[in-house]
Amino acid sequence: MMRFGRYWKDQGIVLKTTNFGENDRIVTLFTRKKGKMNAIAKGARKTGNRFGPALDCPAISNFMFYGEKGLPVLSQAEIVDCFREMGKETMKWVFAHYLLFMVDKCYEPEEPDERIYETILQYFEILSGNDNLYLFVLKFRIDLFRYLGFFPRFQFCASCGIQLNQRQGGWSTSSGGIICEKCCREQKDVHFLPPDILAILVKLMSFSCSDCMPLHLSESQFAILDSLFSEYLSYHVGRRVTEWKIFAERFQEVS
Repeated sequence: MMRFGRYWKDQGIVLKTTNFGENDRIVTLFTRKKGKMNAIAKGARKTGNRFGPALDCPAISNFMFYGEKGLPVLSQAEIVDCFREMGKETMKWVFAHYLLFMVDKCYEPEEPDERIYETILQYFEILSGNDNLYLFVLKFRIDLFRYLGFFPRFQFCASCGIQLNQRQGGWSTSSGGIICEKCCREQKDVHFLPPDILAILVKLMSFSCSDCMPLHLSESQFAILDSLFSEYLSYHVGRRVTEWKIFAERFQEVS
């Protein structure tokens, strides 16, 4: 594990925590400098422990670590924001956990990426004043595609490279995006997209989140794109990334 010395500081967001032994917790964080990492928080399960809400998910805190071998030990945690207002609305709270679930699935430990860290903060800020969850779910995954290096092709056929007619085409996960009609007949994993879905898909990939804000998707439109993006993300990161609907249902069942 990369070190910054015996003691070091970093700001991070809590992705998840796991009980460890009788009194401790293993905390999975995504930090500015080091990306995804695990640390042990000794005594974190004791009543009145020194960490308080700083280890809650999705809290953002300034952390101090120490250690030279094995798992670093979390010695201090000063909370920056625990998003209490967002926690008052169930689906926004679920969405926040879904973002962190996807980051945990898509990033390996010690893979620094300050872009995605800042993007998480931006989405949490935008979310506090907007209810367009379908849009946020899709746009965040598009940001992940970009940062992880497998952004879908949509202006030119992902298979043969010809310029696309944006009214017609299909989606091929293995090819890397939208493909032309000819290639649709040759590929095995094609999702044929109706014109409205294709138009929405192109807009989502072309414009920023704020520019897409007026876009409101029907449940059926969202379901198609949610499944499509989950399949694409799962294929490229090599592990299953659950669709929003399934995650939300399971999260509320265990909460």
